Amino acid sequence: KQAITTGGVTYREKPWHKECFVCTGCKKQLSGQRFTSRDEFAYCLSCFCNLYAKKCAGCTNPISGLGGTKYISFEERQWHNDCFNCKKCSLSLVGRGFLTERDDILCPECGKDI
Repeated sequence: KQAITTGGVTYREKPWHKECFVCTGCKKQLSGQRFTSRDEFAYCLSCFCNLYAKKCAGCTNPISGLGGTKYISFEERQWHNDCFNCKKCSLSLVGRGFLTERDDILCPECGKDI
């Protein structure tokens, strides 16, 4: 609420001191950093992904979808493209047919006996 004399930023048509414009989650300064918002609150990408992004069924890390990140979605699960591999032989299943066995995904060759 103090006057901004130098180094201010504008977010949603409101002025902020650079030191006051911080991530809602971790309080890291957002000025000059990539960030996003949800429900009028600004977040650094790390906090946003940890709080709101879907988790990869392969590696359990968040799938941000930011920066052109590609991912696969099937039923209620999502995978990073690099994680969408056959559970038995590790063949990439991106753009290929696959089978499911419980939580696992399999290429047609490895899944022919199920």
